[in-house]
Amino acid sequence: MKLRSIRGHHVRVDVLNSRSLIVDAGAHRGEFSAILKKELGCRCVLIEANPDLAGALEDSGFDLVISAALAARDGRANLQLRDNLESSSIASQEAAALGTVEVETVSLETILKRAGSDCIDLLKLDVEGAEFELIENTPADCWRKVRQITVEFHDFEPEWSGDNLFQKARSTLVDLGFVPAVMSFRTHGDVLFLNRTNYPLGRLQSFYFKHGARIFARAFLNC
Repeated sequence: MKLRSIRGHHVRVDVLNSRSLIVDAGAHRGEFSAILKKELGCRCVLIEANPDLAGALEDSGFDLVISAALAARDGRANLQLRDNLESSSIASQEAAALGTVEVETVSLETILKRAGSDCIDLLKLDVEGAEFELIENTPADCWRKVRQITVEFHDFEPEWSGDNLFQKARSTLVDLGFVPAVMSFRTHGDVLFLNRTNYPLGRLQSFYFKHGARIFARAFLNC
């Protein structure tokens, strides 16, 4: 098992290749997907809710760019715009410095249809607090089509610091057959989930992944 930190997200890279479908939700400026596309030749679908950022990605050579917010259901939502464009959110209830804009929301099932695929090899979630509702309300059958998920959970923000939101999201995915590894220290800003159905782990591998991987990464990989 080979783990690598890419733009702050740990990923299992030894199972990715030119046939792999990457869904990058909260793509921002596309740096995460650009590395995977350049080095491994992966097919990359980028989802970015901020219209300005999404527009800048259109001619960047990615397989598909969707100007929308990933959510549990297709529809519309208000995007709270921030001074830092990359921190805009459909989940936040706080007043936005730059106001709001209505954006499309798309589900994972819709993403699979648009990408013409029956599975997602890697899903990156950096969706500024919307990950909690997304994980809780996306149908189980859809999650089973995802092989690994790397998530920046935003429960370090005061708005989402209560109610054990991370613990609930982790339990949901564990119940669906995912094995979690918290790779970050002090926060849940870098958590990797592997689908046991696609990547069976023995007892020792599972223990290492859940409890030892981040120690090894810090001590020996400097990531």
